[in-house]
Formats: sequence, C-alpha cells, structure tokens
Amino acid sequence: MLFFGGSASAVSDSQLDNLARTLPINQGQTVEDVIKNLIKPNYTDKEKARVLATFVAYQIQKNGYALLESKRASMNNREAQIVPTGDILKTRLGTAFDYAELYQQLCTAAGLKAVTINGYAGVNVRRPNRSNPKLEIVQHALQQNGVIPNYEMQQYEAAWNAVFIDNQWILVDTYWMSGRDKAFVGRDMREARDMNRFLKQRAQHQPTLAEVTRNKTIDTDFFNAKPRTFVETHYPFDSTWQLLPVPVTFSSFLK
Repeated sequence: MLFFGGSASAVSDSQLDNLARTLPINQGQTVEDVIKNLIKPNYTDKEKARVLATFVAYQIQKNGYALLESKRASMNNREAQIVPTGDILKTRLGTAFDYAELYQQLCTAAGLKAVTINGYAGVNVRRPNRSNPKLEIVQHALQQNGVIPNYEMQQYEAAWNAVFIDNQWILVDTYWMSGRDKAFVGRDMREARDMNRFLKQRAQHQPTLAEVTRNKTIDTDFFNAKPRTFVETHYPFDSTWQLLPVPVTFSSFLK
C-alpha cells in the first residue's frame, strides 16, 4: 500500500526492495525497460535510487572468474586478462566496474545525478612490501596518473557510485550490497576459455530470475553508506569522494 503526503510518496524500503527483487527478467532487458517497470511517477529521488540499487545488487550476478583472474595476476605481478561479458542486462553477469556503470546509467535515465567513483575496495587491503610508507604513497600517486602500471594492487581495484539526493551526495556500492561471498559465477573456472564457453551458453539460454537470484542476499549498509565507516573498506582515488571534512590518507587506509 502506498501512502501519500503532498506530492511525494512514502514507500517503505521493503516495498521497493521487493519490487526490484521480483521484476521479471523479460521486463528488465534494457535500461529503458528497467526504468519503465521500476520507477513510479510519485517516487522521491531517494526511492528511485533505492529501488534501482536493489535491482542491480539482486538481479546481477558477480563475475567470479574476473575476481579470480585479478587475484592471480596481482600475485604474479602481471596485467589481468578479463574476459568481456557483453551487455550486462543480457548476460546478468558483471564485475564491480560493470555494476557501477549500470547503476549510473539507470540513475541518469531516472533523472538522478550520479557519478562512478574508482578506487580500492576490500576488507583488509594491504600493499605488498610496505617497508617504506612514504615511498608507497608516491608510487600510488604515480600509478593513478598512469606513469607506472599497478599490477600488485589490481585485485583491490573497484568502482562504486555517488548519487545526489536532497542536496547532498550519498555513497552506494551495489556490488557490495550484493553480498560479499555469495552468488559468484565462474569462481571455479580456471581458464578464459571456460568463461567464454559459459557466456556462449548463456547467450543461447538466458537465465531465469530464480537462477540469477539463487543464494542472493542484500546488505543495505552499502546503500547511503556512512562516509566514516565506508572509508574503512573503500578508498577513492579522488579523496573528494570520501565525503569527509578531513580525508583519510592512503597510508592510514592501508593500516
């Protein structure tokens, strides 16, 4: 049931989440389809941001092969070879970068101002050989400017979003909303050819809603996340997006 106060609706988070969780696959094949079937005219900006975040978090599966490959590449100090998965709304499979890109596209289509933020994300992010913190900070800055490759840290490279709601930015990570250790696809694949074979099969037979949502949980702490807590696991390359009065330094983040 919807309750109206003035021109704005008062839809509960559980109602929004349920709508996003149960949207049939065939009603979410394009960005336009998702907006048409999830966004109601009376939704507030925050309600729009919430229902779209839950949709991405719940109806897209994590690319476990890409995660495995990035970890292997980091350990061997080489560039990761990630297999492109194509249209995320068709394959229903993506990396953290894919999640963030899709969420920004959906927000923009819904009339929201949103940006994609790049940085490091992890519960215990540690740089190898941290014997000289000052040198590590310099090296990090050079790597983010593209001067030297950053193979050792690529396993932690990620993307998330900020959305402008009620005259302020809020932080949203749909990838982390999607549960940290469940619903990975391809985490047992060892070679790129295995992922290519899987993608070919998925192109021929698109998964059902039950298949893409199996074992899924939603962690709402990563929607409208508290900046002070969020920076403990997410370090943006542009410190402005910490949304803190005094940004945390890179060396402090690594401790």
